[in-house]
Formats: sequence, structure tokens, C-alpha cells
Amino acid sequence: MSNITIFQGYDNPIFVSSGKEGCVYRISDKYAVKVAARKGYKKDMFHEMKIARLLYSFGVSVPEPITCDYVNVRDKVEIGYIMEYVEGISWNDQNISEEVSIVANNLMDMEMSLCSKLGFTDYGLINEQWIFTKDKKIKLIDFTNWQYKDIICQY
Repeated sequence: MSNITIFQGYDNPIFVSSGKEGCVYRISDKYAVKVAARKGYKKDMFHEMKIARLLYSFGVSVPEPITCDYVNVRDKVEIGYIMEYVEGISWNDQNISEEVSIVANNLMDMEMSLCSKLGFTDYGLINEQWIFTKDKKIKLIDFTNWQYKDIICQY
């Protein structure tokens, strides 16, 4: 494991979820990584991390972005976007209660309003994506389609 990041503590990372951009694995008690599910995400992950860092620096509720570094989660060493691991219920969980969904969506609307006021825009997503934590807070996630003023994504 000498070629991988110091943030990967698990020899057997735990699969968390997958989407059109990437697959997320828990790599330690504190960190998760998103590795490419499509070829273009290898380039887009740097844009996603840049947007997440800006959001985090402005106090928007997002998982703390750490770095892009090498991990071994699928029996090969590859680059991934490393971030704080956040435990909770995601926007697409089939077992989410209506009450939790309403609270989470209201919190998401407040965070998205703040993002808009700060100059962020989200292109291409039908629904914003989030994780609702055990302490009843929201964490926005997935920023490859986001823009901030003059920062352009290199598609």
C-alpha cells in the first residue's frame, strides 16, 4: 500500500454508493473517496474539489474536501477525490421517510439559496444532491456541474 494516500486506512474499503460520475468508498473512519465511473470524471474531479473547497471556505454545509490522491479501492491504484466521510441518509434513499425528506429538502433549499447569493450556479442537475446527517443537518454533495463566477469547468 505504499503508493496510496496516507488518508486510506482500510485495507478493504467499504463501498458506499455509485452514480454516473463516480463510485464512493469509505477508506477510513474519517474519509471517503470518489473514483471515476466514467473516463471524463478523472479530469472533472479536480473541478469538483475546487468548487467544494470554495463552498466549504464560505461556510456552506459540504463534506470537508481533502485532496485528490491515489487510492486502492477496486484492486488497482487509481486517483480519487478524497473528502470527509459523512454518515447519513442520501436524497435517493428508497427508505427515507416523508418527514425526513421534507426537513432535508427545506435545509437543502436554504443551503442552495446561500450558494446562489454567493455566486454559485448548478448546471445540468435536475435535483440537488445531499446527505441528511444523524444530527439533522444537511451536507450538499456532487459538484462537477457547478460553477462559481469566473471558474469554468473544463469539459
